[in-house]
Amino acid sequence: MFGYVKINKMDLTFREYEHYKSYYCGLCKTLKRNHGQISRFSLNYDITFLIVLLSAVYNPEAKVTEEVCIANPIKKKKVQVNEITEYAAAMNVLLTHFKLEDNVKDDGGIKDKLAYNVYKGSLKEAYDKYREKAEYIKKCLSELEKLEKEESTDLDDVSNTFGNLMGEIFAYKKDEFEDRLREIGFNIGKYIYVLDAYEDLEEDIQKGRYNPFKGYEPKSDELKKKVERIISMSLGILGRNIDMLKVKRNVGIIENIIYSGVYLRYKNILYGDGKDKNGDVSHIN
Repeated sequence: MFGYVKINKMDLTFREYEHYKSYYCGLCKTLKRNHGQISRFSLNYDITFLIVLLSAVYNPEAKVTEEVCIANPIKKKKVQVNEITEYAAAMNVLLTHFKLEDNVKDDGGIKDKLAYNVYKGSLKEAYDKYREKAEYIKKCLSELEKLEKEESTDLDDVSNTFGNLMGEIFAYKKDEFEDRLREIGFNIGKYIYVLDAYEDLEEDIQKGRYNPFKGYEPKSDELKKKVERIISMSLGILGRNIDMLKVKRNVGIIENIIYSGVYLRYKNILYGDGKDKNGDVSHIN
């Protein structure tokens, strides 16, 4: 369900791209250190955006190092870690654990069961440190599971539930930024859920899985217009709330993701071949 909140590499300066990569590599390293090697395979761009945004809002002290990785064992890469990275890594682990748990309930395939059993060892530290967040995430996913079992076609109900989950994750602290960050997370979550449901519709129909768009012909013009209308509204609200934060750091990266990377991602899924053309960031470190 993740991987929809990406940069457009071609529109970033070299310095901005290297700075973005340092957050991404920092997340990868923190996952390994705090939650074990297996957790690094859950690394995703959506949580990297969480780090970029929260770091811009709170401006925490950062530790910057240069390290090699498996992808390039000769050339060192910049790695940036701060208190937000620690938090985001824990949220990454919680989301992945509960997603794998959901996959086991849905399909019960051998691969899903194996991944779930291997990965659940990474959960304890994240759950213990952020118990309130973990319980809220679990509650939202339980509500989502209930709606899916009922074969709900109310797109607002299901997408808003996932939006609430992401809103809780983006609301890092109970302070003057909480409401704005919660609104940003909510609309990111809604965007992710709707686009994922659209992209998976054909496969979900073939496999008899739940999808809120089951009444529509996959990739039909009618469905594309509906999806684009919902996503455009969510991204509009998202952009306004980010502007209102008036951040001074990471501005070019944040604007690139929201106004270019995300836009190209959903347009390509709706009207292109669906393949990612935004560029990539290599891992694992």
